[in-house]
Amino acid sequence: MVNEHGYCGSGQDITCRETTYSIQGAIVQVIVKLANIHLTPEKPEYPGGSWHVEGMANERIVASGIYYYDCENITESQLAFRVGVNFEGAVYEQSDAKGIRLTWGMERGGPNNQVVGAVKTSQNRCIAFPNIYQHQVSSFKLVDPTKPGHRKIVALFLVDPEHRIPSTSNIPPQQSHWTRKAIFEALAKGNHRMKVSLPVELVDMVVDHLDNLMTLAEAKAYREELMDERTAFVDVVNEQHFCTDFNFCEH
Repeated sequence: MVNEHGYCGSGQDITCRETTYSIQGAIVQVIVKLANIHLTPEKPEYPGGSWHVEGMANERIVASGIYYYDCENITESQLAFRVGVNFEGAVYEQSDAKGIRLTWGMERGGPNNQVVGAVKTSQNRCIAFPNIYQHQVSSFKLVDPTKPGHRKIVALFLVDPEHRIPSTSNIPPQQSHWTRKAIFEALAKGNHRMKVSLPVELVDMVVDHLDNLMTLAEAKAYREELMDERTAFVDVVNEQHFCTDFNFCEH
C-alpha cells in the first residue's frame, strides 16, 4: 500500500487533478454484463479474481460501474485497485531503497505498480471507476457452510463517447433459431391464405445459407476463443505495464 504521507510525485494533492467531461445531450454506448457467483456446501469458497482492466482496444471502455444488487450468506469481500507507476521525472537517490519504500511503497525488484485502495462490495452498493486502474475481486466464502449462498452483480461498461463501436443498434440478432422460428411463423401466415406449405428440410436449408447467423454451439465456441484471447491479453498487459520490475537503474 502507498504510504499515507507519500504518493506526492506531482507536487499536489491527487484530488486537485480532477477534470470534468460532460456527456449531457450525447448518445452514449454501454456494454452490459450480468454475473452471478453461486457457492454451495460442496463448493463453499470463491478464490478471488485476477488483476485486470476491462475489455480490449476494440471495445474502448473508459469507465465501469458495478452494482451489487444481491448478496446472501457470504462473507465480506472487497474490490481492490492498483495503478502502473511511471517514475519518469521522479527525484530520488541512487539505491535509496528505504526512501522509495517509505514514499511510494515500492520495493526494489518488485512489480512496478501501487495498490491504491479497496472498496467493500456490500449489497446495494454501486462502485464506479475509470478504466485506467487494474482491479481485483477478493476471495469470500459461505457464512453458514451448511447452506448455499451467492453474489449477483450487474456491470455497465461505458464506451468512449468520442468513438462509436458496432452494437445491436446496427447489427441484427444473429441467433439462427430465432430466424428459423420467424420463417416458420411467416410461412404459417402465408399458408393460411395460400393453402401451401414448405417442408421443414427446405426451411433448414434456407437458414443454413443465410449470412451472419450462428448456432448456440458456434456461439459457445466463439466465447471460448474470446476468453482465451482476453486471458492472454491480461498476461501481456501485466508483462509490459503493470508488473515490470522496478529498479534504480539510471540508464
